[in-house]
Amino acid sequence: MSTYQTAKTQYLKDPDSETTTYAYRIIGPLSHTTNPSNNSTPLLFLPHFRGVMDLIDPLLINSLATTRPVLLIDYVGTGKSTGKVASTAGESASQIHRFLKLAGFAVVDVLGFSVGSRIAQLVALNAKDSGTGVAVRRLVVAGGTANPVEGNGIQRPRAERAERIPELAAGPEIPFEAFYTLFFRPDEVGRKACEQWWDRLGERSEESSGEPVSRWVDEGYKAWDEAAGIQGQATQLSAFDSVEGSQGNEGSWERLPSLDIPVLVANGSDDYMVPTINTFVTAQRIPKAKAIIYPNSGHAFLYQYAEEFAADVDRFLTAAV
Repeated sequence: MSTYQTAKTQYLKDPDSETTTYAYRIIGPLSHTTNPSNNSTPLLFLPHFRGVMDLIDPLLINSLATTRPVLLIDYVGTGKSTGKVASTAGESASQIHRFLKLAGFAVVDVLGFSVGSRIAQLVALNAKDSGTGVAVRRLVVAGGTANPVEGNGIQRPRAERAERIPELAAGPEIPFEAFYTLFFRPDEVGRKACEQWWDRLGERSEESSGEPVSRWVDEGYKAWDEAAGIQGQATQLSAFDSVEGSQGNEGSWERLPSLDIPVLVANGSDDYMVPTINTFVTAQRIPKAKAIIYPNSGHAFLYQYAEEFAADVDRFLTAAV
């Protein structure tokens, strides 16, 4: 069985695009299936802003993969994938649908974290109209939110936090302290959790995998016009968070009540970037939603509680509807 540390990257060229190649990995059971049973449906993991599949928590992914295949992918134009970075969450969702069709994954469960949770909502909501035949069986929204439409109860980060987020998240380097602020609680528990996660990030290496390891998207850029990946993902965020961005296949808020699949919405008790109250507001819009809040944790609760969260996800994915 492949592990996060050892799994080989696979590449899939889009025959309709001269520039797009999808880089992906399958962790856990090596065979993938389109049979929508509880433990055989692949779980697609969509990472956070500037995230790549070389820099996800190994403990989380390996724990999720003990009972099912976990599918990792680099977004188009990031990490080991090539092509133009999507400028909206809906466009990114379309790229995911296209990849799943080309790779032969007809039915998937989807777990999206942070930016990935916005894209994951649209992967689920837009699946029927994508023309790909791809279906989403169950959805996990981690550290995410529906569109913040005026008066709907979805909150934005407090002003003092909102001012710091761009400098911490979009700079040329993302040091430990930036992640500690953005992802974890500002106390001894949060710092220890961040240190442990930070150490685990080094477990996938060229030595363990036989492949060069990617860094954060656009890490080390010298000029802003070199940071095409960051700009594309930032545009996705701002479009999703705008009134206009909540419309049509770019929006989730108005359509969540029609999402007729089980959905798990989870977060930490004090998320620096996505106010925790949004977990409840988002879950209330979804007929088959379950909400979980993890104690004394922030945006990266799923890394702080990697094994516990993986167990909760497993129960959710295998529970009877």
